[in-house]
This record gives sequence, structure tokens and C-alpha cells, in this order.
Amino acid sequence: MVLHLKRMVMLAREITKKEIDLGIGTERSSTRLSPIFKTLNLNIPIKDGKPYKPEIPINPFEGTPMMVMPLLYIPHDESYLFGTPSILEKASEQTIKPTKAISDPGKGTGSPVIAASLTAKDDNILIVAPCDQYLSSAVKSAVKQILENMEKGGYSSGTLLTTGTRNPAFSYLKVKGEKATEFILKGTIPTDDMIAETMVVCIRSDYLKKQILATKDAKLKDLQKIYPYPKEEIIKIQNQLRVISILIETCKDIDEYLKTCPFCDFSKVIHRLLISDMTYATVEYQEEWDDLGDWQKVYRTPIYPKDESNNVVFSKSGLLSYADCKNSIIANFTENKVIVNGLENRIYAVGPRGSIDLPLDLDPQIFKKEVSKIKM
Repeated sequence: MVLHLKRMVMLAREITKKEIDLGIGTERSSTRLSPIFKTLNLNIPIKDGKPYKPEIPINPFEGTPMMVMPLLYIPHDESYLFGTPSILEKASEQTIKPTKAISDPGKGTGSPVIAASLTAKDDNILIVAPCDQYLSSAVKSAVKQILENMEKGGYSSGTLLTTGTRNPAFSYLKVKGEKATEFILKGTIPTDDMIAETMVVCIRSDYLKKQILATKDAKLKDLQKIYPYPKEEIIKIQNQLRVISILIETCKDIDEYLKTCPFCDFSKVIHRLLISDMTYATVEYQEEWDDLGDWQKVYRTPIYPKDESNNVVFSKSGLLSYADCKNSIIANFTENKVIVNGLENRIYAVGPRGSIDLPLDLDPQIFKKEVSKIKM
């Protein structure tokens, strides 16, 4: 089986205070991928028998470590990284670099994908992925399955879905056989034939452009069949798509498009245009989907190796001493020496605002509430 050339469109973003103030993004917004709150140079003592020193974007006192992919970038046949300037700076320091790195002006997750399609050949398959997600071997295997379904079944797009979550805050898809069939509104209580929608999508470049261009003069009644939103929201989408269609026909390159394009949320606007010819693959949400990560996922992930007693340890060199500890996360985010003894199945972190000492299996939401009690 010969697959069409695959171009990976990787998205990595920061949430800025300005965006939060404007209500565009939040600290846990699904439309803001891989947020960075604080970057610390920390040592993980052991990986393949050698000291390991990644840059880890993490704020322990928000209760949720944030893993960002550019520091461990994995390119595809051809890979375009869209990111904020600070992320691109980090990517430029890596040994392995993307084919091209492009400054993302923050006009929505759909904008980089559309921009990439302008320079792609018609038979290219664009693989859209948030940078942190493509670290997961389960996600990469699912993407391979989607590509095989597209080749074998002649599909023009495919999406990754997560099973095992019943969260009404998600959007969901109904599925039948190898085909995704219908989007369900957020807030719907999921049933057995509904699977949570994700942000990893594969699209034939010519199909993406064709579907967008077909909306150039679309009436509201036509768009209402695609978008399950109030009329006011659909009018906004109608205007977005009209402008995007014109730009697709007139812009010569990525930079020109990104400079002039309107805000476009991929999940909300573009993803739904692809459903008419979409296949899918699934991963288990709790076991294989590493979203932006809670502490338990940091403990489980193979990215961060464990010592001989199954501890994951974060600290600058020489500033942490620990003994009789097992199955725990131990972290020192200060410039002072910390000594720890006797931890088992705990999360212990010391930072400028105080220390955290909580059970490893504590519910992440309860964990965050406990952490927020720490005073400045």
C-alpha cells in the first residue's frame, strides 16, 4: 500500500494574559494547545542510565504539569510547526527540527491548517496534531489506522476519538462501522454510540479546500444542517467562511494568509465540514490520551523515567536528596536544598509558595483545590 505524502501540521500555543482577559482562552482551554505557564530547567536523574535534562513547562501550584511537545519534537514525512515566538525559539534549539517553523498569530486552531493547505499538493494528507499529543504511541498507531482507512476505504478525512469518558463538556461523534456519521452538541449526555471528539485529524488537502470553498455563498439554512449552534453563532461562522474562501483563492503563501485571515476554531468550524467523508480510530481516554496532563499522567508517561523505586523526580542538580521513597513524584522547584524521606504513593513538591504533599491517586480536581489553599 502506497500512502500519499503526509504533511504534519503541528500546533503549539501559549495562553497569554491578554487572551484570558478577553475570554478567548483559559488556563485549561481545549482550544489553546500546550500552554506554557513557567519554564524551568530541571534534571530528571535517570534515562537510559544517563542524566536527562529536558525543559519542562510546569506550574506545580496550579496543580497540573503542562507537557509541551516542541522540546521533544517528532517530525513526520514533512512537518510544519505553528507556534508562538517563545515556542519557536525552543524548537530552534533542538537537535531535530521541523521542516518549517511558522509564527502563529493566534487566530484560531483552524488557521494554521488552512494556511498549510495553501502550499500543499492536492494529494497531500495533512495530519493536524497538537504537539504534546503526538508523543503518545497509542495516538500514532491510531493515526496510522486512520491513514490506512483513508487509503483502503477512499475516505477524504479521518479523526481520532477517545473512548471511556462521559464528560458532557466534550463534543461527541456518532459512528457506524468505520465511518463517523454525526456531531453531537457539547452538553449532551453521551450514549454508547457516541465517542468524544479530539483534535487529531487527517485531511486530504484538496478536500479541505473544496469543502471550505463550497461554503462561500452558503445560505443560513444550509449551514444550519452542518452546525448545531444558535443562529447568531452560525451567522458569525458564515462570515468567517466567506472571508476564508476568498483568501484561499487569492493568497499565495502561508504568511499572507495568516496575516489577513479571520479567527477560525478548527473543532467548531472546520471539523464539521469534513464529517460527510470521515473515518476514525479510537484510543482509551484514561489510559492512552495524555491531554494536557494531570499528575497521575505525568507519573505514568514513559517520557519521564522512574528510578529503581518507581519514583519520578524533578529537581535541579544537587538540590534534592531523598531516601526510603517509592511510587511517588518528588519535585523541588526552588533554588534551595530539599531532603525527603519515607514517601509512598505521594506527590511531594516544594516551590516558592510552599509545599505540596498529597496522595498520588487523589482526584485531579480535588488536588487543584487543595493546592489553591497554599498562600502566596
